[in-house]
Amino acid sequence: MSDQRYVRQLLIENWDQNKLNESTATIIGLGALGTVAAASLAMAGVSTLILVDYDTIEMSNLNRQLFYRPLDVGSTKVEICEKILKNINPNIDIKPFNRHIEKVPHHELESSTVILEGLDTFQTRRWVNSFCAAKKVPLVSGGMYSFLGNIQVIIPEKSPCLECQSLIPEEELQKACTPFGEIRKKERSQEIQDEIIPSVSSVSFVIGGLMAQEALKIIMKLPPLKEYLFWDGRAGIFTSVPLKRRDDCIVCSPKFKLKAILIRSPKDQSIKDFGTQLRYSFNLSSDMFMLYKTKKLSLSKKRVGKVFSEDAIFRVIDPSLSFPLKFQILLD
Repeated sequence: MSDQRYVRQLLIENWDQNKLNESTATIIGLGALGTVAAASLAMAGVSTLILVDYDTIEMSNLNRQLFYRPLDVGSTKVEICEKILKNINPNIDIKPFNRHIEKVPHHELESSTVILEGLDTFQTRRWVNSFCAAKKVPLVSGGMYSFLGNIQVIIPEKSPCLECQSLIPEEELQKACTPFGEIRKKERSQEIQDEIIPSVSSVSFVIGGLMAQEALKIIMKLPPLKEYLFWDGRAGIFTSVPLKRRDDCIVCSPKFKLKAILIRSPKDQSIKDFGTQLRYSFNLSSDMFMLYKTKKLSLSKKRVGKVFSEDAIFRVIDPSLSFPLKFQILLD
């Protein structure tokens, strides 16, 4: 029976169903893109799907998020997705995690053959990107806005990561892509809550389908997409934008894997101002903090020269990154 299920895709040149039978795909964000990608991977026979989302279903999701119906409003997305996917293909395993991605056991994520994300905040997307870079897990990233969509594939140590590319202005990257569910509304400012982003199901099927296709190519070790692919649904045009790895990327550059990142500071600068310098220089969040000699530094009026010794090594912890950044300070 299983052979009959997959008989059409087995006719595709270079298709290897055995690789799918041994693979695990993690889908982070079960919204417009995640549900489409999950359905496609389940139908193709990917052995294990890890589902990650801590949101609940609301009525405004129903115009573009594949699995959800009016009766599902208020239910958790992972609960409904697990049921639907098991109905689509009872032969696959589903591992649902109704929690923040940071709280999913890391060994589960590391076991993934590929990770797909269609996330709605820059901070979480950045965390996933840094995790995949550190653990060498291929990542397929997608986004959508109105009739527009985009996709990028990141193969650690081979292709540019999300931190390398600057195709979207920082202020746009930090905005949400979709309205938030009830849980998220409690954790976001009113300003973000009120920001409703236009979206339509036709774009989610195009981009979500492409994300699944790239994931399947990675699983079967076929050459993946190398460029940033942009889709203008109104004009019906795909545009490929070449990408290049940044030699100074704080996430994926080999330059900083063994050595610390050098940063200069006047000796009489306050620790508070030095923290601001770090934030703006490396696009860090306001929740970041510094560790020096195992102690957390408060952002005080103390002078840098009184706290750090010459050429001191310290670390910065930022919740938007899955690993600490290592710095070496040069005092002027």
